[in-house]
Amino acid sequence: MGEKPTKLFFKLCDPGNSSFGNSEIVYYTTIAAEISHPPIPHCYHSAYLKEQGKYHLLLEDLSDTHAPNRNVKPTRERATKTTAAMAQLHASWWNHPKLSLVGEFPNRSKLEKYVSFAQGGLAPMLDDVGADLPQEWLDLIHHIFDKHGEKMIERAGDGKDLTCIHGDLNPGNILSPIESSGRTYLIDRQPFDSSLTIWLGVSDLAYMMVHWWDTEIRRELEKPLVKYYHQQLMKLGIGNYPFDQLWSDYRLCAMQSLYVATAWCVDTIERKEYKWVWWPQLKKTMAACVDLKCVELLQ
Repeated sequence: MGEKPTKLFFKLCDPGNSSFGNSEIVYYTTIAAEISHPPIPHCYHSAYLKEQGKYHLLLEDLSDTHAPNRNVKPTRERATKTTAAMAQLHASWWNHPKLSLVGEFPNRSKLEKYVSFAQGGLAPMLDDVGADLPQEWLDLIHHIFDKHGEKMIERAGDGKDLTCIHGDLNPGNILSPIESSGRTYLIDRQPFDSSLTIWLGVSDLAYMMVHWWDTEIRRELEKPLVKYYHQQLMKLGIGNYPFDQLWSDYRLCAMQSLYVATAWCVDTIERKEYKWVWWPQLKKTMAACVDLKCVELLQ
């Protein structure tokens, strides 16, 4: 039976008018089950009321040994552990025959829905801050919305290099060890209806760095971490995925951070109340898109 836990973490989710479905239960059960020693807390029990969209999870309690990354400056050591956890999640589900159990494939319909939702916030966002943006950024923003979605569709078209992604690795969803030893855990996978759940694994790495990290830290650690991610994938048996392709995929995914910022602006109340979140994210994203010469991918 193994050693019994002395305490557990109980999560009760009542999403109100919106619904995450059973995706988080799938994450802690189905997804975790396919990973050897998963970077996901162990789930002892779960239940889901489909009609009401409510669910609960009884999870391993890591509060004595781990803490979320909120208000913590990224370091190479901390980021490396997180990158290793991502690679383990992605490699375990890479082109997996059961991928359909963990999300929707990124076909044209799904990707158009994903981009279309974010595009609904573009005009309100630019009405608010457009005058404060450099013309180069404004031109690139419009160019991304014109061309990027089709480039995502092209990349997903052959069905290769697709995996289960977390999709929301913000600092609060990354549990790093309090002491230097120990591994990192990835928690709270709660995608919205328009979110991508199956996609290029490196999108999680781009999501973590591009619009959450200060630009100077991203510039310092970005390329080393992408290289480390590639090394980890190879160690975990992912072949025929050259680094040049991975780096191109990273640049493609970096542009998705623009959709994160504009999605905050779809709802008028969120746009106003959460400007402190999306406005810095927008500036960091556009700086990254220029640094990475993302426009080259849109030709």
